[in-house]
Amino acid sequence: MTQIHTKASSQSDVILRWTVHLAAQQLSKLVFSIVMIAFASVTAHWVIGPLGSVAVAIALVGSLAEFLFPVTYEITSDSAVCRTLFKQTEISWHNVRRYYLDNSGIKLSPLDRPSRLEAFRGVYLRFAGNDRQVIEAVRAIRKSQC
Repeated sequence: MTQIHTKASSQSDVILRWTVHLAAQQLSKLVFSIVMIAFASVTAHWVIGPLGSVAVAIALVGSLAEFLFPVTYEITSDSAVCRTLFKQTEISWHNVRRYYLDNSGIKLSPLDRPSRLEAFRGVYLRFAGNDRQVIEAVRAIRKSQC
């Protein structure tokens, strides 16, 4: 289920806001994930005990949160934000050194050149059928920053 919301002039001029829920789009992967979480929890209960089972389930759900739960993306005049159930990642436009596209989204990076740290830095904006809108918004904001 993907929803696209377009707004103007709220807190810091929200340009674009949308939600992506990957699990709702990929039901077979959702079922597989649930089965694996259950299997790992049962195994942990057998090996470690009840607390181990809970800890394993929490760790797996936390690591799969971007897949299991809806993710809200927001582009404002000041920054780009990615909100999940457990965390929020934000990058200010003046910290974006470069950006690049792939088939699923656009990565906003604070690094000047490609690096192994890329996966841990910046914000990834996943598309929800709004590729053109997101790309145009990022380009327009970056152009106005230069």
